[in-house]
Amino acid sequence: MNELISSLRGFTFNGKHNTEAGVVMHNKSIQPPSKKKVKESVPFQNGSYDFSTVGSNGEITYNEREITIIIGLPSDTKEQLQVLYSNVLEWIEDTGPQRLSFDVIRDYFYMAEVEDVSSFEEFMEFGRMTLIFKAYPFKLSCEYVGTDIWDIFNFEEDYAQNNTFDINGSRSILLYNPRRPVGPIINCTSSMTMTKDDKTYNLLPGDNKIYGFRLNKIENKMLIKGTGKIKFIFRKESL
Repeated sequence: MNELISSLRGFTFNGKHNTEAGVVMHNKSIQPPSKKKVKESVPFQNGSYDFSTVGSNGEITYNEREITIIIGLPSDTKEQLQVLYSNVLEWIEDTGPQRLSFDVIRDYFYMAEVEDVSSFEEFMEFGRMTLIFKAYPFKLSCEYVGTDIWDIFNFEEDYAQNNTFDINGSRSILLYNPRRPVGPIINCTSSMTMTKDDKTYNLLPGDNKIYGFRLNKIENKMLIKGTGKIKFIFRKESL
């Protein structure tokens, strides 16, 4: 039975692969996230006004996405099945949002949480469960942008680049963000200033997370002033 389980592709959640948990993934369904829409209709006017991007500087925002996984619980007796069922519940339900990754999606993971086990069925000594995950709208790259690991380098979308820069006075830098806009952590070894799109930000030593600061898709030109090292820490985010 274990040889059968280990030969099937599956998923990893909460630090454990489904084969380690002793269950089989029968099926999965990853639904796209829906857009967050804020609309207001006006009397005597066709259609409506769409205010969905007013507070996000024109960026489209999304609701959580739903991921459904159907798993099988193989066992030799009904008593073993009940023990396995309890173990699975503790693995998937007794935790908050965790990494959810699939063997067939190599570069990305989802931040997800099981909010509902919609069904549990028994067939003799076998069980079947339907797990419903609520996930952050975008899948996240397994490695930070700029990580030099060629085994996972995606030649279709990645850029060979450094994400750490030496600053001695003033330096213009160009940073590529392969996917949708993201808010990076900016780590500095000393106080610096950063100018992007005609806006200047003051950076303190250590990690800086600036509300409203986003790296645009593809090119990001910035002027850094100070002395020391600056590092941009972020993951690709993709639908």
